[in-house]
Amino acid sequence: MPRSYAFSGKGEAYILMRSAGVAAIRIWPIEDMEFLTDELKGIGSYGYDDGQFVWPVQIVTDRDGHIFVTDEAVHRITQFDQDGEFVSKWGVEGDSDGEFNGPTGIAFDPDGNLVVVDSKNHRVQRYTVDGEYLGGFGSHGAEPGEFDLPWGVHVDELGDVYVADWGNNRYQVFSSDGTLKNAVGRSGSGEGEFNRPTGIAVDAHGDVYVADWGNDLIQRFS
Repeated sequence: MPRSYAFSGKGEAYILMRSAGVAAIRIWPIEDMEFLTDELKGIGSYGYDDGQFVWPVQIVTDRDGHIFVTDEAVHRITQFDQDGEFVSKWGVEGDSDGEFNGPTGIAFDPDGNLVVVDSKNHRVQRYTVDGEYLGGFGSHGAEPGEFDLPWGVHVDELGDVYVADWGNNRYQVFSSDGTLKNAVGRSGSGEGEFNRPTGIAVDAHGDVYVADWGNDLIQRFS
């Protein structure tokens, strides 16, 4: 089942696939649609070794085409080069600074660092691409600025961090230092209401798009 996607910069789409006992990245040429066959190239496989995944969540690529994948089951980030070769992995299970309990959403900030949603620790953490911990923010709760199983993340060109707050049925916006700027949404099925929001993205005009998983909707906010 497709779970996430990213682009290589070489005319290819990376499709992150996962299901029970299966996990891999499929490489699809965007222009040459006739090559979309069962013999598509792939990166990674199911397992616990280097370059393998158990329950991957999101894939992103940097300016150089390097690939980064969150894996919530093994609490780590795996990096591949632009040719799909394993480069490194980092992350350990725990609740101390820099540790993970179910990493999910991942995004680059304007400085090229990684912003990662540490879902079951109810926080957002920032790292260099080599896994050096740079800081974080968030705690468990329902008050503004707190999280309940956050999921998706987007960082805009100003460095503001947008987080889909799954358990609290809202999205929240923070400055780069973790200061709350806005909280939007409430539980429900009406316009502007959410039932377990997951993915989030912001376009060049500043409009916010939220995947409202439980309501089977994509909602846009200006």
